[in-house]
Amino acid sequence: MRIVCVEPGSVGDELGLVAGDELTALDGYAVEDVFDYEYYNGAENFSMSVMRNGELLEFDIEKYPDEDLGLEFDREMPPRTCRNHCMFCFVDQLPKGELRPTLKVKDDDYRHSFLSGTYVTLTNVTDAEIERIIRLKLSPLYISVHSADPQLRLKLLGIRRAPDLLSQMQRLHAGGIAMHAQIVYCPDINEDYIETARAIRPYTESLAIVPVGLTAYSNPAVRAVTTSDARRVVANVRAFADECLAQSGTRYMFASDELYLKAGLSVPPYADYEDFVQIENGVGLVAMFLHDFEEALQTATGAPGRCSIATGVSAYPMIAECAKRLTDRLGGEIQVYCVENRFFGSSVTVAGLITGGDLLRTLKGCDLGERLLLPAVMLREFGDVFLDNMTVGELSAALETPIEIMPPDGESFVTRICKK
Repeated sequence: MRIVCVEPGSVGDELGLVAGDELTALDGYAVEDVFDYEYYNGAENFSMSVMRNGELLEFDIEKYPDEDLGLEFDREMPPRTCRNHCMFCFVDQLPKGELRPTLKVKDDDYRHSFLSGTYVTLTNVTDAEIERIIRLKLSPLYISVHSADPQLRLKLLGIRRAPDLLSQMQRLHAGGIAMHAQIVYCPDINEDYIETARAIRPYTESLAIVPVGLTAYSNPAVRAVTTSDARRVVANVRAFADECLAQSGTRYMFASDELYLKAGLSVPPYADYEDFVQIENGVGLVAMFLHDFEEALQTATGAPGRCSIATGVSAYPMIAECAKRLTDRLGGEIQVYCVENRFFGSSVTVAGLITGGDLLRTLKGCDLGERLLLPAVMLREFGDVFLDNMTVGELSAALETPIEIMPPDGESFVTRICKK
């Protein structure tokens, strides 16, 4: 890795390192990416190899654990692409129209799993990389399991061979790596989800089961989850979770909010989700939203005025009820609009996959009040672009209404609507 900057007065500066030097090894291990540097930056004693103009420089480092080497690198780390051809892959179900480029990336990178909690299959991870994960303490990781049956897993992933997942998990667990797991449930295919849960439970911290997401362009070999499917899965998961709770004090396995919604059932109470470790997987979002909404509603001041909110089919009943309770208490007028997904197909009901075009189609000509509020999940992280590359500004101009983006939590729902 090439050094781009050395902090004045740092350990690296005292060693005489300069921008342009290339860090090649730490403690005899070849440097692959910034994870190697971050690990040894917190160590006390190690060796460091640096290449400068074709000359190899060797250093023996002794420092305090919290003393920074002071080296800066280009931290861009393109994700390793996926080698699988999953029968339910969402990327393969995308329409041919213009899309945000990042949506088309198939990533399966253990480094990004550690950094941002993305789920990986470990099918492209070598034995040496398993050892690297353990050595650098890249914990926790998030693993897509789908089935503990090796042949069924290969079928789901659409590949002929892969490392044995349970063996990988055993090694990682023995090496002190925490893992959270997920199963994408495909009706009539991986009905062994409880058996899978039992097989991986000794090595994992939690397990989420989520329904397969199908667009209008999905694989015909995979069918959508029905109401009866969802009710059966929820019942089985809750029975297994109760068993785990009695044995070890944690429910361990959780059904996603979407499964409860598909089943027509109320989500469990807030306390049942324990520490919400699977919330990024859509597990406990509704319970947390309602909990935070209730607390914020008790102390809310100000007035909503006349405004509007747009959301997806799944969240619409909850958002509409919360809006009504808010206006019942504080007055004002809030119009809540349910946006059907035409871009991906009507089977896609989550707010996070609504496009600017579908918002425009639904809301054009509607009474949007003084402002339209949209949840941030509709947009690229830290950006203002919808999945179809329409910007917030373009949508606002087309609707002739100011648009405000709000975080998708219950407290923000109250505070952003009730402007003082």
